[in-house]
Amino acid sequence: MDEPTSVLVVDDEEGMREGMRRVLERSGFVVDTAADGADALARFAKREFDLALVDLKMPGIDGFKVTQAVNESGRDTVVVIVSALATVEAAVEVTRHGAFDFLVKPFAPTDLLQVVDRAVRQRRLIGDRRTYLSELNSERTLSRQLINSMRDGVIVLNINAKPVLMNPRAEFLLDVRYRADMAAEELGLDSSVIAMVRDMLSPGADSPDHGQIRLPRGDAMLQISFASWHRGGDLGGLILLITDITDEWKTERDKNRFIGMVAHELTSPLSAIVGYIDVVLSGVLDTKPERIHEIMRGSKTRAEALLDLVKDLQYLNRREAGKIERIITKLDLKKVLEEQLKFFAAQAERKRIELVLQGDLPAYCFSADRGDLDRIFMNLISNGIKYNREGGRLTISLAQRGDSLEMVFADTGIGMSPEEIQNLFQEFYRARNARTEGIAGTGLGLATVRRVLDQYNGRITVRSVPEEGSAFTLTFPVGAE
Repeated sequence: MDEPTSVLVVDDEEGMREGMRRVLERSGFVVDTAADGADALARFAKREFDLALVDLKMPGIDGFKVTQAVNESGRDTVVVIVSALATVEAAVEVTRHGAFDFLVKPFAPTDLLQVVDRAVRQRRLIGDRRTYLSELNSERTLSRQLINSMRDGVIVLNINAKPVLMNPRAEFLLDVRYRADMAAEELGLDSSVIAMVRDMLSPGADSPDHGQIRLPRGDAMLQISFASWHRGGDLGGLILLITDITDEWKTERDKNRFIGMVAHELTSPLSAIVGYIDVVLSGVLDTKPERIHEIMRGSKTRAEALLDLVKDLQYLNRREAGKIERIITKLDLKKVLEEQLKFFAAQAERKRIELVLQGDLPAYCFSADRGDLDRIFMNLISNGIKYNREGGRLTISLAQRGDSLEMVFADTGIGMSPEEIQNLFQEFYRARNARTEGIAGTGLGLATVRRVLDQYNGRITVRSVPEEGSAFTLTFPVGAE
């Protein structure tokens, strides 16, 4: 149930005060009285009143001053001036001072109740308006909070291309600070974006109502989506949604580069094999079987390189798709390496390369998938043989370093320059120089090693000196899985 309306009656005539009080109380109002202006202001200071019936002519603080004080206080009290001065000028003056209505003395109880009824409706309108404004302000605050919490940047432009709203994410992405008087050109957008803004805001049936542009920002890529907004059927401005698509852009760029490198790596050996076959089929070597055998051996080498490439690509694809089942067990790294070295013994013997395994502890236990370790060790041992010099050495040492296991694969091979080391772990990268000419490889081995190591929070570093050799150091956190 609504609370009864509270009324303050202010009049220096006691009979008038009491008469209005009795009439209003019989109609359900809660009434308080004040004998003069000073008394009225004192009562206003203690509590709120919905209505105030204030006599105009009072000694000291008159009705005008009471009305003015009430309005300046920001209260929602509706003031009705009561006076014997029934002139148009008096009514205008009363309204100018902020009073809602004017009641002329003498008056009948019905006249009083009619004026008070109008004042009550006005008080309710004021309350409804305040509630509406409060709810509207709450909605605006909520909208602002939602916009400010968005992961995308938001900029609102008016019909004159002036920014009227910009959330913190947009400020961060564009590296600008919003000002109320800034122009669209100050947002840090390039000419293509500004041209799109001007085009969409220009009058005409052909003006687009949405659009999208990519905006490079250093090593990042932003995507700006445009949408027009309307007010009352007329174009009000534009909304710009700014999304950081750097990750997607880099993925797309790397994918295109990856496809280009795969095509190149497939084309070269296939062209060589086709060329070899064409020579054999031409018949020019029919009387030279040893030359044919030599060509076939070259074709076999090229085909094996292609097969290795396809296998590496299949492995990477399965791993990225999560289709490789990993079975984590506790393994002795020393035993795994011994088995791998036995597998490569014949290959090392052909180049007279000595394989050495060093480790002070009887066992180096680590929880991992055996297939992952085999792929890491096979790539590093194979490289240590292929890129080694005739009669060289590949030394593998194991050591416990605090909470980590450290493995070093050190060879006495051709070594690498700092520039070559910098690109070493990129897919399909292979150093192209006189030292590597004729050495088969896919350029995926070390990239695969790093990807597998990432699964175990492991690290790989390289030290190398041209013509002296290279050392690959692997670090595994103990107990990682």
